[in-house]
Amino acid sequence: FIYNGRYMNTPPATTSARKSRRQFDRAAALHRAMELFWRHGYAATSMQMLLKATRLTAPSLYLAFGNKDQLFQEAVEYYVQKYGAPVLAPLQATGSAREAIGRMLQNSAALVSSKNNPQGCMVSFAAVNCADHLSTAAALLQHFRGTTFAALQKRLALACDQGELPPTTDTARLARFYQAAMGGIQLLSLDGAAPEELAAVAQDAMRAWPAASPAA
Repeated sequence: FIYNGRYMNTPPATTSARKSRRQFDRAAALHRAMELFWRHGYAATSMQMLLKATRLTAPSLYLAFGNKDQLFQEAVEYYVQKYGAPVLAPLQATGSAREAIGRMLQNSAALVSSKNNPQGCMVSFAAVNCADHLSTAAALLQHFRGTTFAALQKRLALACDQGELPPTTDTARLARFYQAAMGGIQLLSLDGAAPEELAAVAQDAMRAWPAASPAA
């Protein structure tokens, strides 16, 4: 075989062939890493476990995702987009705030009791056993829990403006209550509560909904 005026026994590897040997399914690797962090938490997930789960060598993992903190951040952001956003989606939908929050709780119950993914909530529990609660991992999860609280309070404030709730409603207090109810549902799932039991908790939490404004 003649290549660039030189005899060669075999043709040189093409650029596409060389690329294909280096390529891997990054999305699949990220998903497996996310599930590992979801199931075991940040602290208990070792680099060795991540290498095995992602099926990457250490140099390849560092090249693709950076260090453990960077991989964890990307995994959390992926979790929030793929799993968290659908749970909170009712807060952006039309209809009453009561219906929205009730649906949010039911969505959370369905997610954490699903057999298709680890139980519990990654954002709630992935840094529970972290020795340093001021660590990057803990701060990241605290940030996302804060966005959930903010979304709840915003929806409740709108309910006050629209007369669904009394104008004197303490929206921060009510938002904390329903975020705590969602956290309780997530925690119960780790103890093996059945899907119908978690759905019942969601229903019972809505019984605490304040009475409508008399002028509504």
